[in-house]
Amino acid sequence: MDAVSVGRSATSARLADSVSQVYDLDSAATERLLVAGLVLRVRDLLLRELDRVLSELGTSHAKYQVLSVVCPEPEGVQLSEIAARASVHSTTMTATIDRLVRGGLIERRADPSDRRRILAVATREGHNLYRRAHAELAAIEYGLADVDTETVKSLLVGLDTVALMFEGGGDGEST
Repeated sequence: MDAVSVGRSATSARLADSVSQVYDLDSAATERLLVAGLVLRVRDLLLRELDRVLSELGTSHAKYQVLSVVCPEPEGVQLSEIAARASVHSTTMTATIDRLVRGGLIERRADPSDRRRILAVATREGHNLYRRAHAELAAIEYGLADVDTETVKSLLVGLDTVALMFEGGGDGEST
């Protein structure tokens, strides 16, 4: 086994060998390609599981994500701030906010300090849904119930490091 294959499942090792040959990549480039693909795959699988649970409550991950930003802020949150915190494009966020407003889960209000700015404020129904959704997601450990604690801790450190680098706040060194 080469360096790229060490510590991987047989399937992952075969994929690494295939990718490195097809794309004529060295082991470091192959690892990065595989990591990018796996991160996206895990994201999709997690979202599918979270949406399955949330759909039973009549909501979605996108709506829950907005509520998780808005509910802790009793004075409301600017729409652009919600989009930034949720890492979602503002156009997508506007559509999600519109659905939440129509559903009576949040309301738009003018910012008292600057009436040109609009704030999203959770309604009582929005807070209730957020609490129920949070409890349901916590019960399934946010889709990671079957992942052992050491793997979760390792992922947390590694993914946090990568996120910091993408955000320009890290030097690539893990702490």
